[in-house]
Amino acid sequence: MRVNKANCTAIISGIIVDLRVKGLDSPTVITVRYEAGGRIYEIEDSIKLRSETIKIGFLPVGQKRVPVMGNTSVGSTARVSYNPTNPAEAFLTDNIGKSNI
Repeated sequence: MRVNKANCTAIISGIIVDLRVKGLDSPTVITVRYEAGGRIYEIEDSIKLRSETIKIGFLPVGQKRVPVMGNTSVGSTARVSYNPTNPAEAFLTDNIGKSNI
């Protein structure tokens, strides 16, 4: 389903219920469960990543890829933006970016 982010004006905290690593060359998929209007919904998305410098003291020695939304372990919370008139239309608020491999 295509999500019109402009319609998703409500934000709620959801729980990460699943994390699937599909391999080195495939994106990791996250599933977040949230409740809106008395109903339970789930949203799946590939985790967007950013580069972070690895340092020994002040000396940079490499790069690593980390999720832009922070902690993505099962049981952690994640912010979900959803459409108040159609709560199934939603996206992960902090999972913004282009890179997911």
